[in-house]
Amino acid sequence: MRRSVFALCIGLLPGFLSTPLAAQPGCFGAGQPLFHCRADGKTVDLCLQGDVVLYRFGPAGGAADLLLARSAREVGMRPWAGIGRYLSEEVTLRNAAYSYTVHYSVDRLAEGAPQAEGRVVVRQGEHVLADLTCAAGSLSAHDFYPVFEAKEAAGQCWSRADAAWGAC
Repeated sequence: MRRSVFALCIGLLPGFLSTPLAAQPGCFGAGQPLFHCRADGKTVDLCLQGDVVLYRFGPAGGAADLLLARSAREVGMRPWAGIGRYLSEEVTLRNAAYSYTVHYSVDRLAEGAPQAEGRVVVRQGEHVLADLTCAAGSLSAHDFYPVFEAKEAAGQCWSRADAAWGAC
């Protein structure tokens, strides 16, 4: 039984990866790009596929060094507070003792076109292992609101007063 399920998945994989939206940076199938940039010679992608958040880190066009998939319920998400000069949000995915926080910020009052900045912080517990800044001009997607909506659809509500997610 186990082999037949594996064979079925392998058999479906070429069609799954060849769909038109698979060409989106780092997203698979019908994935919605949320974040894409180059950092430390690699690409960082965050996508939403249904209610699953996908995190990919690795060489552009190559196999991922790290690929995580977590339900929207499982990820941490800090939405923009709605005030202040900087619009910023972050999403955190966990993998055992490690956490991967993807963050972006946009200066809403900048002269000319606002420039977005992004970064990824990798921690083991509270210890920062890596703090990668996106290369200038490489941030081509930055919108975590779909994760907010997916968390709400999963029965979670954001409390501004507590700055935390909880049951609705």
